Amino acid sequence: MMSQNREERKEATFFPGFTSSDLFAIPAMDAKELALDLEDLRLLLTSSKRPAVQQWIKSKIEEIEKKIASQKEKQPAPVPHSNDSSPAPDANKSATPSSLPTVKVTNYGWDESDKFVKVYITLQGVHNANPSTIQHTFSNFGYDILISDFSGKNYVMTMKGLRDEIVPESSQIKQKQDMLLVMMKKKTEGKKWEQLTKLEYDEKQKRKPKFDDKAMGDDPQASLMNMMKQMYEEGDDELKRTIRKAWHEGQNKRNTADMPLPSLDDM
Repeated sequence: MMSQNREERKEATFFPGFTSSDLFAIPAMDAKELALDLEDLRLLLTSSKRPAVQQWIKSKIEEIEKKIASQKEKQPAPVPHSNDSSPAPDANKSATPSSLPTVKVTNYGWDESDKFVKVYITLQGVHNANPSTIQHTFSNFGYDILISDFSGKNYVMTMKGLRDEIVPESSQIKQKQDMLLVMMKKKTEGKKWEQLTKLEYDEKQKRKPKFDDKAMGDDPQASLMNMMKQMYEEGDDELKRTIRKAWHEGQNKRNTADMPLPSLDDM
């Protein structure tokens, strides 16, 4: 009987306020309570000396750690805080260059010097464009220019079939006030282009009057008439009016001559 009482007293004083059976059963607790219990058990582990007691405390520590981990896994993911007062996203800022409308620029002016051919492309405010948004490539007979996301649009400027060859690596573009300046280095310095593109140059050459030296020698009057006829047929309205006026004035001056000028109907 006395032996039994000693065992009961030992069980009751194993940990103050707890019996061994109480310690083995860990009730359901929230994460905060479990963390506090875990802290106490770790303190007990550092002060205990008996291997069996240390082993028991370690098993309880592992059990509580598993419970804490399990509770964390079951917790719902935090919902991002929504600030209703925050401004709505700017539609213009979210637009990518590929989704913007593209404008093809075809109006330009040009001139030339002995070394360069210069093309002037007018575009309002282009001097304020970020240089990184202006991309360009030169070839031997042309160029391509792209301005991305400028005033809500993309601008494309393309030139192909130049009158003569240029030096791409020595050509460049410059931002000027409301204008892009395209400077193309001539491969043949000193050569006059006369026209910017080969197509324009060839068309102009076709419209030039053709002189036949042999015909001029045989019959200068007939050769002159043929040249005037060609100019009249291939000329624009302004040139035709000029020729008609000169022709009528010539007829009036020679109306008493032996060999009058042919009428315009013959032309």
